[in-house]
Amino acid sequence: MDAANEMSSFGNEIAMDDYNDEPSYLGPSTRCVLFTLENEVYGIQVKKIREVLRVGAIRKVAGATYGVLGVINVRGVIVTVVDSRSMFNMPLREVDDLSRIIIVELDEERTVGILVDFVKEVKDIPDDKIEPLSASKENASRYIQGVAHFQDNVIILIDVDNLFIGVE
Repeated sequence: MDAANEMSSFGNEIAMDDYNDEPSYLGPSTRCVLFTLENEVYGIQVKKIREVLRVGAIRKVAGATYGVLGVINVRGVIVTVVDSRSMFNMPLREVDDLSRIIIVELDEERTVGILVDFVKEVKDIPDDKIEPLSASKENASRYIQGVAHFQDNVIILIDVDNLFIGVE
C-alpha cells in the first residue's frame, strides 16, 4: 500500500512540475489537428473538422478527377475522399494502420475526407507563433494559411477553404 501511495504522489509531482514549467496562458491561440505527410507536420483548424476516422473501405468512382480516391459512407452521408499527397504533389504511399481520414466541413452541405499519413495530436498554437502567408507572396501556395514555429516544430497550416475552392 505504501508503494501505491508513493507511485501516485510521484505521478502528481511530475504533473505539477510540468504544469509549473509551462505558462498557464499563451495568449490568443488557434486549435489545430496536427498530422504528417512525409516528414512534415501540417495542421487544420479544429473548427473545420467534423471527425477523424480510421481508413476503411473506399469505393472507387469511375471518372473521378486526379487525387480523388473514391467515396465512403459516414453514418449515412456519402463523403468524397481525396489523397492529400496527390494534392501537394508528393509521391503516393500505401495506406497503413496509422493512415487516417480527416473529415472536413467546407460548409453546411459539403464535407470531404482527406487521407493523411498519421494524425499526431490536437494542439493550441499561439497566434503570435503563426506567420500568415498569402497567395500574393512569391511562391506561396493558396492552400497554405500560414506557418507556425512552435515547440521546436514547423507546422504548415492548411487553408481548407482555398484547398477545395470550386469543388462541388
